[in-house]
Amino acid sequence: MSDAGVIGARALVDDTLKLVEQFGTAEWEADTACHGWRVHDLVAHMAFFFNLIADPNLVLPANPSGKAERLNDAAVRERADLPHDQILDYYRAQSEAGLTALAALQTEDFRDAPMNMGDIGTYKMCQLSDAVSFDHLTHLTSDLLAPFGPIDAVDLDVAAAIDPGLDWMLAGLPQMCHEELYPALTSPVGLRLTGDTTRSWRIERGADAVVVTETDDVPEDCATSSAIDFLRWGTKRTAWRSAVTVRGDRGVVAPVLDAFDIV
Repeated sequence: MSDAGVIGARALVDDTLKLVEQFGTAEWEADTACHGWRVHDLVAHMAFFFNLIADPNLVLPANPSGKAERLNDAAVRERADLPHDQILDYYRAQSEAGLTALAALQTEDFRDAPMNMGDIGTYKMCQLSDAVSFDHLTHLTSDLLAPFGPIDAVDLDVAAAIDPGLDWMLAGLPQMCHEELYPALTSPVGLRLTGDTTRSWRIERGADAVVVTETDDVPEDCATSSAIDFLRWGTKRTAWRSAVTVRGDRGVVAPVLDAFDIV
């Protein structure tokens, strides 16, 4: 179960509403660090994610690519010309409905049911709350707020969301990045994250899949980064080389980190 994901998502929704309710036209129209998206578009995207969770009958925009990222782009384009106050209302309504749905997905009837998410893999329904914590935390810290985004930094409840966000990233890594990651793993590699949380994993090849195991006993070849930096370089927003300390054989670790591209 990921009740922690629900708690993290709820905390970040509260933070988001406190922030965006103060925006004027200049803030809504500012370009974010998420390429091609204004603040208006970013908030619309976060609302759409909740809408997708809350309404199984939602009519989706055309997405011939079948890729989740292109669906997000299409949904943003559909809402690009709406008034800013309508986007704020959309976020209020859909975040409330989405959080209710996420809580319901933690119950015994739903939590372990498989959910096919197309090109990004198959997960348990309870893990959707981790995905929302990851999505909100990454967009807020890496795209919206300074020093990377256009809005002055504010206090966020990072502590509530960072662990479920990381749970999503490490659950997604073997599925989202398999094609590049599997051949790059010539031997096991460790990943150690510090700062807002302290956790570590062993990443290695299985028979036909990448295997990620949380453990304190990481291999000698290991990458260490702050957890908040991992949100950026693990999603290819920034280069890992500026944020990671490598122990052991850099020639073993570097191709593995190059293969990270989590959404």
